[in-house]
Amino acid sequence: MEARKVELGREPEPVAAPAITLDEYADKWLVNIAPSIEKRTHQSYSGLLKNHIRPALGALPLAAITRAQVKELLASKRAAGMAKDSVRLIRATISALFAEAQDAELVEANPAARTGRARGRKMPDTISAHERRQKIRAMTVEQLSVFLEAAAGDRHGLLYLTLADTGMRPGEAFALRWTDIDLAGHQVTVERAVERGGNVKSTKTGASRVVDLTPRLAAALDRQQTAVEAAALAPGRDVNPLVFPSEAGTPLDGINVARRFQGLVTRAGLPRFRLYDLRHTFASHLLALGAPITYVADQLGHSKPTMTLASYAHWLPRGDRALADRLEALRAGVQLLKTPDAAHGPQGTPQRNLLD
Repeated sequence: MEARKVELGREPEPVAAPAITLDEYADKWLVNIAPSIEKRTHQSYSGLLKNHIRPALGALPLAAITRAQVKELLASKRAAGMAKDSVRLIRATISALFAEAQDAELVEANPAARTGRARGRKMPDTISAHERRQKIRAMTVEQLSVFLEAAAGDRHGLLYLTLADTGMRPGEAFALRWTDIDLAGHQVTVERAVERGGNVKSTKTGASRVVDLTPRLAAALDRQQTAVEAAALAPGRDVNPLVFPSEAGTPLDGINVARRFQGLVTRAGLPRFRLYDLRHTFASHLLALGAPITYVADQLGHSKPTMTLASYAHWLPRGDRALADRLEALRAGVQLLKTPDAAHGPQGTPQRNLLD
């Protein structure tokens, strides 16, 4: 009996759970995150896992995958000629997967996280400021004028003007409704976007913003609203809530609009531009006018002004050489006030030191 009591009192030997592989966890992860992310994002995760991540790391135990293995995978993709943006998406997918695994206490660290990297070394997917700026193209004031003149008779002419004068992302303009527009206040509220496939979602940052309308855009929208309401009134139809619907009354397809835009650019005799470059044009023209970087960031919907600065810094005015002359004059004036003869004003009143 005593021996049996001792045996029963012993702690049971822990049974080691089988090490889950990345493949096994990825299957569960994709199922778990499906309800909480956009369909397109889920498809991107699935494709990147299937084509790039699973072949290299899928059979390995999840907890045994190291940062060195992740960096080796990314470096091999770059060496094979894959673009940095594509490599960045691979790293982001691995990082998102491991972040969930870390939260579930299946792993201690995220091997795809950027923190802790050696000083001075860059990840294979790091995009330099120069490379980022090379991707951003903007029309000059003259080029924009030529394009808008060519687009005046196009069915999407008002859409192009809206993109150029508000800096909206194309998908945000596709989702714009008449109820979002305040013509009296010359403002529009941007709070949703149309993604590829026609699904309506929140904006890229998940937050709404208020964008100012130029006088010419406000007038054009006013005319369009009046025309739309008149066209719907005669047959007794309801007005389509979308400002820029397709001919079928549904949200526009971005690929078709971009193709039509390219045709207009070519016919106008302009260099190659993308539809998204109208957003870059808006930002560059504002900055060239000396608009505060915080205002431009708010209009574009950037979460931080530093993001705007990183992308558009080369369009900021270089400054006025006369400022250096004025600086010297200011300092010379201070030195003058410090001399004994100029230390007191009329009737012995002390002069205020400009450095105080």
